[in-house]
Amino acid sequence: MGVTMARRHSGLAVLCVLLMAWPVQAKSGEERKPGQVEPSASQAQRSVRQATKGKAPAVQPVVQKAIQPVTQEVTVEQIRRTLLHYVERLFDGKVSEVQVQVLHPQEPVTVPFGSLDARVAARGLDEGLGRRMFQVTLAVDGKPAETLRVMAEVTATAEVVTAARYIKPEETIQAEDLTLAKVQLPGLAHDFITDLDAVVGKRAIKSIRPDAPIKTSALSLPFAVKRGDQVTIEVKHGGLLVQASGTTKMGGQVGQFVTVTNSDSGKEVRGKVMGPGVVRIGF
Repeated sequence: MGVTMARRHSGLAVLCVLLMAWPVQAKSGEERKPGQVEPSASQAQRSVRQATKGKAPAVQPVVQKAIQPVTQEVTVEQIRRTLLHYVERLFDGKVSEVQVQVLHPQEPVTVPFGSLDARVAARGLDEGLGRRMFQVTLAVDGKPAETLRVMAEVTATAEVVTAARYIKPEETIQAEDLTLAKVQLPGLAHDFITDLDAVVGKRAIKSIRPDAPIKTSALSLPFAVKRGDQVTIEVKHGGLLVQASGTTKMGGQVGQFVTVTNSDSGKEVRGKVMGPGVVRIGF
């Protein structure tokens, strides 16, 4: 029996040796076949070359340098703004707002690239409103690059006094008869009134329609006496002063001569208006 047990132990030992000598897996989940050997380094390199054969190499990014432009364009809008700034300075204090429309050129102007400066030459040309010709010099980096002759339409508006209602001739204008409004000016030389105080108390010498700008040529000083007024007729000679009553046949300002009918005699006499309600007859 001892011999039998010894044989069994020796058999188990042989079995364990055989199991330990069995080939291990080449990779996870895959058993290496009997007699198969691991690939050498050269075989692995050939396998990599075969796997990548026919594939395009990786593209490296190309860094391009910025290209400096050679020329630049001056737009019509840039030219218009240059003219506008020039005209605004020229009309400062004379108008409320200026508008400029460029008529020529209508296409951009090409000049060398660089720091651009545009200036309008004051050459004593027509400085008023309407269609005008300007000379614009374009400089790049401080050097003259182009000289343009620019035709433009210049308009302007101003806030002026206008009539709030229909005003009849010979009416004395009051503050409630007036308002302010912006209107387009016919020219820089105009006689539109911009100050309300310059109109209040004045006399209209012609009819003025509603919303019409009031001109200095439409106004005059108010009458000190009006047609049909009851006035005092004075006759002064040396230290003697004689007074009578009368009725004016016409209106007149201070210093003007008017015709008056003497209420006592009915006779008409001419005298000088000395003030409201007073007409003096001289010898």
